[in-house]
Amino acid sequence: MMDQTFDQFGGGLPLGDGDAWPEVERAPLSIAVPWTEPGPPAPETIADDMRSRAGRTVDLLGADIGPEDTGLLWSAVFSVEGMKAPIFVWLEETDAPTAQHATDMAGVPEHKWTMVWQTRLDGADPVADWGLVLRTIGLSWPGTPAVHDVELSRWIMREEMVEPLLADEELEPAVESLWWVSASQREPGSPAWLKTSGMNRLGLPELEFLEVPVPLVPTTAHLLDELAARIAEDGPPPPGTRMAVGPELELRAVPPREVLPVLPANMPGQAADREPDAPPSIVFTGPEKVGATRPTWPPATSVLQRLADEPCVVYRATRSTKRRAHLARQTWDDLGMIHAKLARLDTKAMFAVKAVFGPESAREHCWLRIDTLEGNTASGVLDADTQMVPGLQEGDAHRVNRDEISDWCVVLNDKRFDPESVPALWRAVDALGAS
Repeated sequence: MMDQTFDQFGGGLPLGDGDAWPEVERAPLSIAVPWTEPGPPAPETIADDMRSRAGRTVDLLGADIGPEDTGLLWSAVFSVEGMKAPIFVWLEETDAPTAQHATDMAGVPEHKWTMVWQTRLDGADPVADWGLVLRTIGLSWPGTPAVHDVELSRWIMREEMVEPLLADEELEPAVESLWWVSASQREPGSPAWLKTSGMNRLGLPELEFLEVPVPLVPTTAHLLDELAARIAEDGPPPPGTRMAVGPELELRAVPPREVLPVLPANMPGQAADREPDAPPSIVFTGPEKVGATRPTWPPATSVLQRLADEPCVVYRATRSTKRRAHLARQTWDDLGMIHAKLARLDTKAMFAVKAVFGPESAREHCWLRIDTLEGNTASGVLDADTQMVPGLQEGDAHRVNRDEISDWCVVLNDKRFDPESVPALWRAVDALGAS
């Protein structure tokens, strides 16, 4: 994959005078924090925890006692150093089904209270705000093994996402943790409607693909993450214009109204499938209209099929690439120790690192299957021919340094691990040693 942002939108087709994406009202971010410490806390306790444990400057702007028999103990408003928007916090009783769900899904111990945070992320740098929220919660209440993203109905595990942020002040949270990609079908085996949820928390339209064949759903979900990261970094392309996925790979970004009138009735994503107050969205289609009598935008099947079948360069957001490279280099020592331990155990595993090749104007990030890993260097062979850099072919031997890599992966017993899953990789390796 290439570390490039898109900076051009070719071949714009006017859809109407003054056409533009509707303005998206920035939606709130809500995080539920199971209260695993003694007693129900008072608002002043919450402020003191953030000050003493997280080192934040915190002002309690106001607090109210909840109505009787509602399960709401209190609500309060805080200003926290580094956050432009205030944080609304309330403490509510945790009912038995909710507590059991937290235990089953995230290993949260039994608890009677849940603290809910709600704020809006700063439009200038929402990722930095998101990191500040996670670090503040992680430092202030270290006994909580997970928090719950209310809008996405997703558990955020402390070990996987929060602990790395606490251990490395330079690390950002993954921007894709701010949205969720879902797929829906009319019936098993039928084409799917894939869309993001959560882009509106960045003040951006949601993204979607229609009529996606089932075998292409994983490829499409990954591509949606990549497109969303780029749009979060650079903003959406103008309506009706092409957006380059990679070299000679283009999609068209159109409003839903351009495709819904011709969407087959048995396909999901119809107007009736959408909530009346759903945020605006962008539909990605094939790059050119088809049909002689009534040209229409086709599904993006041909582009998705190429991505699934062929080695392709895919443009990535610069910020995402830099974050992954930072994390890969920071965890290099873990990679080296695991490589050595598996060699001692005579256990087969596939190790690979991604390194950058080519000049600044056309860099390509390529995978090397590793044969040897010693100190700060790794040696291996290219996993595939390069697409952008001439003269590099599959099987060519190369040696790279730690500061040249942008990613790594380990495949052990058919499970893939990467810099985001180091604790899980260590558990898998230690289990082999104990057996």
